[in-house]
Amino acid sequence: MDRGQADARHHRLKCLAGAALLSAFPSLAFAEDRPTEEKGVLSIVVENDSLSSGADRNYTSGVKIAYVSPSEGVPDWLQGTGGFTRALSGSNPDYWGIAFGQSIFTPEDINAVPAPADQHPYAGWLYMQILVGAVEDRSDGRAPRYMDTYELELGIVGPSALGEEAQRGIHEFLGAPDPQGWDYQLEDEVAFAVSYERRWRALRAFVDVPGGLEFDLTPNAGVTLGTLRTEARVGATARIGWRIDNDFGPPRVRPSLSGVEHFSGGPLSWQIFAGVQGRAVARNLFLDGNTWRDDGPSVDRNPYVADFQTGFSVSAGDWRLAYTYVWRTEEFETQPTRQDFGALALSWRL
Repeated sequence: MDRGQADARHHRLKCLAGAALLSAFPSLAFAEDRPTEEKGVLSIVVENDSLSSGADRNYTSGVKIAYVSPSEGVPDWLQGTGGFTRALSGSNPDYWGIAFGQSIFTPEDINAVPAPADQHPYAGWLYMQILVGAVEDRSDGRAPRYMDTYELELGIVGPSALGEEAQRGIHEFLGAPDPQGWDYQLEDEVAFAVSYERRWRALRAFVDVPGGLEFDLTPNAGVTLGTLRTEARVGATARIGWRIDNDFGPPRVRPSLSGVEHFSGGPLSWQIFAGVQGRAVARNLFLDGNTWRDDGPSVDRNPYVADFQTGFSVSAGDWRLAYTYVWRTEEFETQPTRQDFGALALSWRL
């Protein structure tokens, strides 16, 4: 495939992703007008290397649909998590959420048969997430300084995750080359991960310009344990814009430097952001290979990985739209270059 064909293919995919997100806007006219405190948030997140570099390699695609409840909307069957949140967060759970998603991983050479042993293994990941969030209690009425999230991610990796069918279907629709090495993907395995993460609003300042601008710095730290991933992470995001206390950053697909689906809505809000996160990785199923077998595809994982990202977010009324450009350092020893990809996220308070 020549360069012109590749550019045309990736342009079509960018248009398709944008159209899929923006197609939800007409339903705004039919949304029920309910009080702000009674509205949850529905988000659609699309991450794809074609939204940046346009090359199929490593982490090539991620799609997630997520819902988070209104504040104080935690159901009875999750109230037991209050023991954790009171101990670590100093407050009861404020909201809960559920998400469903699929991620796809491929080697750089998708025409090779068998799949190259020194490149990222083929893998599909089909999963669900359940989370609860706890925000700092402030008796003085001021904005909370931190928010904690507790997550359970559970799913299946392997042929049953339908990564092959999803990628081949998209490539057929776009007229792109058919990936040839899916017979060498990871085998079926149920996997899980539990995560805890805290996000702070550590610094806030106002810029003295016409109209007024705000700046803040939001550090984050967390840990994940499980057969899917085991890692510790720390990072920070700097933001500048207007009404930036509207949220804690846009939603993303794990293990990326993550925001959350929750945002407060209201008048126009916008921000430009840049962030970095470092991860110390003890396990990554997609690189280390299947947990219970030694003869499957795998590569030598790098123990330290960093994500750098920049982007923008804009919200008005009950809608928020965000774009993030990400570049990730090499995740395994034989990876020749860094990974980059783009992320689009559309959120609707309903």
